[in-house]
Amino acid sequence: MDSTQKTCAKCYKAQAEVSLPLKRCAKCQNQWYCGRDCQKADWKTHKGFYGSSQQSNAQNKPQATTNFDAMPKVAGDFFKGICPDNYLHQFSEKDAFCQLIDCYRMRVEDDYTFAGDTRGLYNEDDPLADFQDFLDMAEMKNGILPSWWSDGKRRECEERAMDTRQWSDLNCAVEKRDIIKHYGDGYMPMKLRLLAEKIYGKKIEGT
Repeated sequence: MDSTQKTCAKCYKAQAEVSLPLKRCAKCQNQWYCGRDCQKADWKTHKGFYGSSQQSNAQNKPQATTNFDAMPKVAGDFFKGICPDNYLHQFSEKDAFCQLIDCYRMRVEDDYTFAGDTRGLYNEDDPLADFQDFLDMAEMKNGILPSWWSDGKRRECEERAMDTRQWSDLNCAVEKRDIIKHYGDGYMPMKLRLLAEKIYGKKIEGT
């Protein structure tokens, strides 16, 4: 199909009417959207197109974590180096809280973008409940959280995550470019994605 014939599935604007290229839904590869806002607004309708059998197959598909030892040594050592298991241990409590929050925010964005998976903010639910599940998983992984982590520190992290005055705010979506701009580190999205893989124990569907 010629790009001029594509239209956004939500607002019905053609490519010629928008400044940026229309983006195809990464999950179904059929629908096009002029931006994330339209894709999010259309999700409750669009997700029905996938079909229950396709969703069931996706849920039953084995999820593998990244095996760095299976990579060429230089590449494997690089990825291990930028996000080791004790990655969060090097930061102050405040910075560790923020990176945990932003790690979660970016994973929810990635799951939505690449797999069409909505939860928390992206499903119009209370984002704190899903973030608490994320922290539960982090607490079950040996060595991920610093030695100072406790029930009290967890409550501080949750309070910061819901503080709308902070940049690391669960009530706001975040994208790769936002992370790079905020941290001033082009590798930060990769670090947070690798940390999320360690906590969730699986890669993102569709990647």
